[in-house]
Amino acid sequence: AAHERVLFERLMIQSRRGDVQSQSLLLPETVPLSPADAARLRKHLDVLQEMGFGVSEFGGGTFLVDAAPVCLGGVSAGEFLREIPGAMDEAGGRGARGRWREEVVAEAACRAAVRSRDKLSLEAIERLVVDLAGTEMPYTSPRGRPTLVFTSLSELHRKFGRSSAYSTR
Repeated sequence: AAHERVLFERLMIQSRRGDVQSQSLLLPETVPLSPADAARLRKHLDVLQEMGFGVSEFGGGTFLVDAAPVCLGGVSAGEFLREIPGAMDEAGGRGARGRWREEVVAEAACRAAVRSRDKLSLEAIERLVVDLAGTEMPYTSPRGRPTLVFTSLSELHRKFGRSSAYSTR
């Protein structure tokens, strides 16, 4: 959740500035979509391109993805593109183009973020904590999951069967 927040804010800031660094894919991916999904995606190709995705129509309901934002690392651009119409549906009823962009960036951050089963070095963990502290909203992921949990000293004592901080048991 913390890594999702960091990636989300990094891509949103770059996107707002028009400064998203994009990386060409070694092997471009073709992504076939249903006619309805293709029509929805077609309307917003410019937004995806502003976000650093190299997406173009390939014919029929198929799109070609040849680049992705650098900050998203190993996210599969093809799989991500298949998820976009769903994100558009989620955001569609809630408002404007900016909200749609947030949904798309949140989906991308979720797919690119480290998972709980992934092994991180101590250096990577420390970097993540520092990066999270530098975000505008460090308390939740873009989808609202907590990134920090506050536990008071008295709660810790209660959970470990201690009556006070100075107990000698």
